[in-house]
Amino acid sequence: CLCEKKRNSWRIMMKIITKKRILLIVILLLVGGFGYQFFLPTEKQDKKKLDVVKQEVELLEASTTNEVEDYQEHFQNADIVGKLSFENTNLSIPVVQGDDNEYYLNHLIDHSKNSLGSVFLDYRNQLSDRKLIIYGHNSENVTTDFHILENYLNKNYYSSHQNLIWETDEKTSTYQIFSVYIARTDYQHVNLNFTQEEYATHLSWLKEQSIYDTGVEVSSYDEILLLQTCYVEEENAYLIVVGKKIA
Repeated sequence: CLCEKKRNSWRIMMKIITKKRILLIVILLLVGGFGYQFFLPTEKQDKKKLDVVKQEVELLEASTTNEVEDYQEHFQNADIVGKLSFENTNLSIPVVQGDDNEYYLNHLIDHSKNSLGSVFLDYRNQLSDRKLIIYGHNSENVTTDFHILENYLNKNYYSSHQNLIWETDEKTSTYQIFSVYIARTDYQHVNLNFTQEEYATHLSWLKEQSIYDTGVEVSSYDEILLLQTCYVEEENAYLIVVGKKIA
């Protein structure tokens, strides 16, 4: 009868809908759950590639005396201009300098593309400048080289890690940190061109921004090294660590 045919049609339609729902659930589980191990986020994949490069750097450090030159030769990259180290740590970071401040945001020192990028010197700098600016990425999800800067938010950590070591082909310099702060709206820390009077004002301003008193005094005759990374706790904020040259 007609009613029976309608009931049969209804049963068939419901079976089709049920199968589609089951298929959809399976797809969602694969993509959102079980499939996660097969579709790792790009940042985690890039971290694995970065770690390979860092292992190569460590091997070079163990077998050479002229590290910057050997970095350049090994990675076929003349953009490598120096090495940055932190007192009382094992962290040593090759530093590059490009033709702009964009390229090394997403390229490693071997020129491979990578969302974690490299630690790099501002393209406007000359190595002989009285103020040098070095940038590096930070992340909530993976450990980057400049994640170490977050440690300086703790004054106790600062007490035993006050010095930064900057090495180039020509010399090794030591900088004592005098300011640690978060830049939220005023980004004048990236300025490089000053008169002598403006430079003195700028250094005083940098010291005043510090979240704690380091006890280190600065003057217009000081050469400084400024490190910048993202402050991941807030949008459009940067963690700044600044040292003055002492040796």
